[in-house]
Amino acid sequence: MKEKRSKIKRKIRKATLFFLVLALITNSFAWFIYTNRVQNSINAHVKSWKVTFDQDGNPLEDQVEFNVDSIYPGMTNFHDEITISNTGETAAEITYEVASVKIFDTTYTNEDYTSDELVSLLQNDFPFITTFSVSSLSIPTGQEGSFQVDLVWPYESGNDEADTYWGKKSYEFQSQHPEESGISIVVKIKASQVNE
Repeated sequence: MKEKRSKIKRKIRKATLFFLVLALITNSFAWFIYTNRVQNSINAHVKSWKVTFDQDGNPLEDQVEFNVDSIYPGMTNFHDEITISNTGETAAEITYEVASVKIFDTTYTNEDYTSDELVSLLQNDFPFITTFSVSSLSIPTGQEGSFQVDLVWPYESGNDEADTYWGKKSYEFQSQHPEESGISIVVKIKASQVNE
């Protein structure tokens, strides 16, 4: 009986030792696989994004207000320009939207008009013509572009009745509101990343 017990104990010890060695090998193998996966991790570079708007050396947000103080037939052409700098690592696509237009005492907003309708209004409904332009719709990294606003009211616009009506309206407004601009235009300029 002692011999049988002794054989059984030896078998149990061998089985225990076998399972212990098997567990040690399995855990060691799992550890090597884990460390191998950690060492093969993915490295990614996130491209920086920095587009700035600048007007006469002053930084701006994406909404810009252009003011024309004195307006009359034969006035000096109005020109204003925003510099757009792309110092990031991704090309920038430039778009703009006219948000509101105030001409003397009347305000037109994007609540009642689309941006295209406001642009059309400024180019077609008055003897003075306002135009918007972007030097480049896409600005590559490390380069600059510009957004420009021009307002022209020639002395002879070709419509004497409109010149007289709006010229008188301008004079009356400036007499009653000498501190206010005759025309104020708010434009939202947007820069978005170009998908490469």
